[in-house]
Amino acid sequence: MKKIALSLLFALVALTASAQSALKRVYNEAIDPMAQIDSALAAVRAEGKGRLVVCQVGGNWCPWCLRFADFMERDAEIAQLVANNFAYIHVNYNPRSKAAQQSEALMKRLGSPQRFGFPVFVVLDQAGNVLHIQDSSFLEEDKGYSKEKTLRFFKAWAPQAVDPSNNVMRTIEARRSVRRYLDRPVEHAKLEQVARAGILAPSGMNLQPWQVRVVENKEWIDGVTDLFKKANPDQVKRDAHFKNMFRNAPNIICVATPDGQPSVDAGLMGENMMLAAQSLGLGTCCLGGPVRFLNTTDACKPYLDKLQLPEGYSICYILAVGYPDESPEAKPRDMGKLQFVK
Repeated sequence: MKKIALSLLFALVALTASAQSALKRVYNEAIDPMAQIDSALAAVRAEGKGRLVVCQVGGNWCPWCLRFADFMERDAEIAQLVANNFAYIHVNYNPRSKAAQQSEALMKRLGSPQRFGFPVFVVLDQAGNVLHIQDSSFLEEDKGYSKEKTLRFFKAWAPQAVDPSNNVMRTIEARRSVRRYLDRPVEHAKLEQVARAGILAPSGMNLQPWQVRVVENKEWIDGVTDLFKKANPDQVKRDAHFKNMFRNAPNIICVATPDGQPSVDAGLMGENMMLAAQSLGLGTCCLGGPVRFLNTTDACKPYLDKLQLPEGYSICYILAVGYPDESPEAKPRDMGKLQFVK
């Protein structure tokens, strides 16, 4: 029996190795990666089409790197999107090679992408500046890669999407209400940027009639959610992706206003924050249901107390904030409601 078991094990290992070796080796280990990047940058500048450069950093030693290359080559839609918008190069990285010092310099030039694992994708503008580093684990699905997530990544960093000449309009046009998020907390610095954008919103007579609370405390979110689940078991069951009562977002922003006063100023603040979040690669959704639950459920009082709102203030709305795990299509807008009076 032991001999049979060993034979089966060796056969499995051989089969796995054979499957990996069948994948095309796409990394040229004989060229200088720095020169390879410089050449790609020179090429996109010379052609004058505005294309950016994407570096798929990894190596032939990395099965997931070869798997992604094969995935891209087999999908005509992804391949065409990439060809139209980027010079796509496979940048070899091998810290165990004799050129360890060169590898260290390469990582420094690309913004230390190795901290995300491999493959990792680095988007460069035509001047060679790092625009974005993409962790490939967020593109995975089952034992391969998700076409939807991969398309979303490349579309989000295509030249027309990052054109600085019209960023405001592009951000407005790209914003969607996101109701599914990755299980990944938003960095404090980004949350701070989003909240600051809200504070910069206009208000009547500059009264700034709002209080803003950014919740980064997972225990707070989970605690309120437990109360919600007990009170609304049927509603929870209807959502197959339910993680928390804030559309599963890892972070929320609560905006409170004075009781009985108009909330138009708070609305201006909310739009500022949603657009700022969009520009930072985050998704948002403006929520009313959780507000009603918090304001009408006695058991929620200890959680409201932790927000330390001033006397006479109540939560007006809550923004769910996080990294999107979906790419909603734009809802139709009725342009017939727009008229010009001349």
